[in-house]
Amino acid sequence: MMESRLKLLKAGGTPVLRALQKLFNSVILEGKTPTTWHRSVVVLFFKKGDKTLLKNYRPISLLSHVYKLFSRVIANRLARRLDDFQPPEQAGFRKGFSTIDHIHTLRQIIQKTEEYNQPLCLAFVDYEKAFDSIETWAVLQSLQRCQIDYRHIEALKGLYENATMSVRLQDQNSKPIQLQRGVRQGDVISPKLFTTALEDVFKLLDWNGFGININGEYITHLRFADDIVVMAETVEDLNTMLDGLSRASQQVGLKMNMDKTKIMSNARVVPTPLKVGDTTLELVDNYVYLGQTVQLGRSNFEKEVNRRIQLGWAAFGKLRVILTSEIPQCLKSKVFDQCVLPVMVYGSETWSLTMGLIRRLKVTQRAMERAMLGVSLRDRIRNEEIRRRTRVTDIARRIAKIKWQWAGHIARRADGRWGRKVLEWRPRAGRRSVGRPPTRWTDDLVKVAGSTWMQAAQDRSLWKSLGEAFVQQWTSFG
Repeated sequence: MMESRLKLLKAGGTPVLRALQKLFNSVILEGKTPTTWHRSVVVLFFKKGDKTLLKNYRPISLLSHVYKLFSRVIANRLARRLDDFQPPEQAGFRKGFSTIDHIHTLRQIIQKTEEYNQPLCLAFVDYEKAFDSIETWAVLQSLQRCQIDYRHIEALKGLYENATMSVRLQDQNSKPIQLQRGVRQGDVISPKLFTTALEDVFKLLDWNGFGININGEYITHLRFADDIVVMAETVEDLNTMLDGLSRASQQVGLKMNMDKTKIMSNARVVPTPLKVGDTTLELVDNYVYLGQTVQLGRSNFEKEVNRRIQLGWAAFGKLRVILTSEIPQCLKSKVFDQCVLPVMVYGSETWSLTMGLIRRLKVTQRAMERAMLGVSLRDRIRNEEIRRRTRVTDIARRIAKIKWQWAGHIARRADGRWGRKVLEWRPRAGRRSVGRPPTRWTDDLVKVAGSTWMQAAQDRSLWKSLGEAFVQQWTSFG
């Protein structure tokens, strides 16, 4: 039924567009929303495991298609305005931002504090059902702070104050349940509403003088929607910051999940128990942040490379029926390049590349290629011949290319984001250890473009011409 309605909307043409325009204008001008827009139906989709356990089901909220079109219109109108009120610490659901922004920033802070022997404490904060817990009044209040047109606020207020939910089981819907809090699942504007309300939480915090001093500016945290990492130089500072965040979050209905909130510190910090409320937070040596394993110390990419290889094989295994079938090789190569390779190289533009790291990934890719061709090492087929047959993209080439592109992007950036600031940061209070320094993210860039590579990157044509030499540096071995 839902699919047929969607097809009717798509096939309606100009008459339907005019009717929708009239309806949407009426809603915005009068502030009254159709009752069908208030209702949502939750369908439970089984994931895996024991079918008798509710936790093994994923709830999916179904909303009116016409409402979702209206929501898209409102989201497009408000996006730029709401983004203007977000700080560079928030990268979630913003045009021109990605997870790589924060992964790069965090890795640079870890790398610089390690090289200059500076203390670093990190807290990876997790909220319990964040999007379902935020108070509605907090969302509406945050929109007023952003000076959003009152007509848009009234339309959203009417939707949220009258929102109901039914659960569909065995083709029957339960009685409607009045929703008192949370943003609507499946609604395109919900992430924007949540991040706007969360910004109000951080405005309540008095973190002046806390965090890490980056050339005179203090970075206290990074946010990607509700994925938050808080940073400080001492455990005591971190404890104070988390206590404040917990109290401020509770004011808008958010509760920190103390079991999933983790602490990490480097060798320059004496391990000390950290308590928030009555709970002692767990100290870990690694944590998966935005899909990348974060680890302190010199060999901080080891676990992430292992994880990329495991995830790559998992993606390959899901597609093994296709990748090892008798279909044309050009189709198999396209599936590999679009579904397996991106899994293996995700986040690699933030890595400090070494020959050993690249070699391990190349060995993994060759093993996958042999599986695609149905051959083994005992067949003694040269690597060049295997590549000629599979015609897949070389993983070293892909990694080198995206790192070079990302480096140029960072160097040309002039919007005040932390990624560029931490790249230029030199901890004034720290000193390097005697001996060979750890591999830096910029080492291979300097080797090709020189120590003034950031100036060279301002010339796009020059940077592009140097890019092939950089790629060749990582593809000319193994």
